[in-house]
Amino acid sequence: MAPRYVMYSVYLLPVIIVLTVKGEAATLRTCEPIRVELCWGLGYNVTGMPNLVGHEIQGDADFTLQTFSPLIQYGCSAQLHFFLCSVYVPMCTEKVASPIGPCRRLCESVRARCYPVLQGFGFPWPAALNCSKFPVENNHEHMCMEGPGEVGVGQRTGLVPSDAATPAVSRIPSVPRTSSVAPCSRYVRHNRYVYVNRTRRCNPLCDADVLFESPDKYLAEVWLSVWAGLCFISSLIAVLTFLVDSGGGQARFRYPERPLAFLALCYNLASVGWGVRAAAGRTAVACSPDTQNPSRLLLSQDGHINANCAVVFLLLYYFGTAAAVWWVVLTMSWFMAAALRWTHERIQQHSSLFHLAGWGLPATQTIAVLVLQDVDADELTGACYVGNQDSKSLLMFVLAPQFLYLVLGASLLLVGFLALFRRRPRPVKITTAAGRRDGKADKLEMVTVRLGVFGVLYTVPTTCVVASLFYEYWSRDEWLMVSSVPRYQPRPSLWIFLLRLFMSLVVGVTAAVWVWSPKTLRAWRRLFYRLGPYKQPPVKCHPIQYYAPPPQTLSSHQRSQHGHKPHRKHRKHGSETTV
Repeated sequence: MAPRYVMYSVYLLPVIIVLTVKGEAATLRTCEPIRVELCWGLGYNVTGMPNLVGHEIQGDADFTLQTFSPLIQYGCSAQLHFFLCSVYVPMCTEKVASPIGPCRRLCESVRARCYPVLQGFGFPWPAALNCSKFPVENNHEHMCMEGPGEVGVGQRTGLVPSDAATPAVSRIPSVPRTSSVAPCSRYVRHNRYVYVNRTRRCNPLCDADVLFESPDKYLAEVWLSVWAGLCFISSLIAVLTFLVDSGGGQARFRYPERPLAFLALCYNLASVGWGVRAAAGRTAVACSPDTQNPSRLLLSQDGHINANCAVVFLLLYYFGTAAAVWWVVLTMSWFMAAALRWTHERIQQHSSLFHLAGWGLPATQTIAVLVLQDVDADELTGACYVGNQDSKSLLMFVLAPQFLYLVLGASLLLVGFLALFRRRPRPVKITTAAGRRDGKADKLEMVTVRLGVFGVLYTVPTTCVVASLFYEYWSRDEWLMVSSVPRYQPRPSLWIFLLRLFMSLVVGVTAAVWVWSPKTLRAWRRLFYRLGPYKQPPVKCHPIQYYAPPPQTLSSHQRSQHGHKPHRKHRKHGSETTV
């Protein structure tokens, strides 16, 4: 089937030939591509200014057309969309001096159906759309377009009846006002959506720029790749450090420090999810074929996902949620050590409950998302998550849980710090035989302070992530839907989304800092000597013999200082007895 503009050129050819044969000098007209999104896909792609109401630029026409969006959404006439565009963005050809607008029959048909609706709301019929201004019929003197006809009056195909004695230019079809377009007209860029009968929702096209432009997406991908790579390296070092220090039989990182290991593991695997997204590519992860038209790709929505999308979702959502839960476990164990003064052994007794919460709660949330089929793709990053296209899912599965975990962890930190300030416990003084103080109490206090600082620093990026999620939840409908004030159509701030990506990975980037110490360096050195080509030489041990000095060498003064009693000699029966 030939493209529509080719068909329209064929339709216009007889009229242009007539004008040329008669010798009528036609003033050349400059045509330009249509930049008004509301009028894309109507059968012609070029227009000329000024239009039929005197607008000099397309921006003014676009502003005026936006005021008719509520009336278009109401659906009073199936030809209203085409009629408005033919007036404000008329068809243009360089062979015809005047713009080609609507015929009077089209205007009267739309007015008969939509004027009662305007009267009901107290609005008059616009003077700029006075039907007497338009040609009565299409001919070689006054060219006009009759429109697609009203649905239900025999024009379901978008063409005028065959008995209409008009040239073919009046048969310019518009976008069929069927269920695949009309339900999506409430969106600002409705021409970039497809109505899916299976889900009864408007699904954006895979490569459509709905909220963000192509440069924004490229910047986000580079930004995300850098921080995800740093997060992977740093968190991997932290996890390996925990494993190395645990290989000697007694783990150096015990409760309340132990949850740091699982927190680093969660960030490491979440960064792997971003790596899978970058390796597979945006289209392979975020896009799925349309069931109604397999040659067309749509942004994944409502669980209609592919294998790559499922893997990315599981890594990002499960381990991202698990990181939040393990942070709460970390604050809980810190509270037990700092405020309740529990020992490592006593906290260790509750480790099974910690693992049940740390891995069980994220698993429950992930299963719920999969059962409800709320997995969808993000337009900016091309990654699969939940709530990217549905505000209710964003609130239920992302914003509310993250906010709950943040409040719970921050409360434990606050109560723990208050307990430390009110009651500073005296360190237990344990002295050795040499008279030196044991440092176990000081070490426990130092660990408690370090974990408290880490908990506070973790709270800052988590708060930023929750705030950005609330920003998206609160403003998404305003970004997507047609605004009641056409001059002010809000748009999302790219830097807020980039800040969210950074804050969601910064804890993993700094994970290696919290496990670094001289003991860590010695542990890695021992591992290097054990696994490397150069083994550490064995240490030779020699027995040490201690010899007591003979008593004869000590003077009487020295013997008195060492507590030795002087020897007394007794003679008995001629023999000498030494005592």
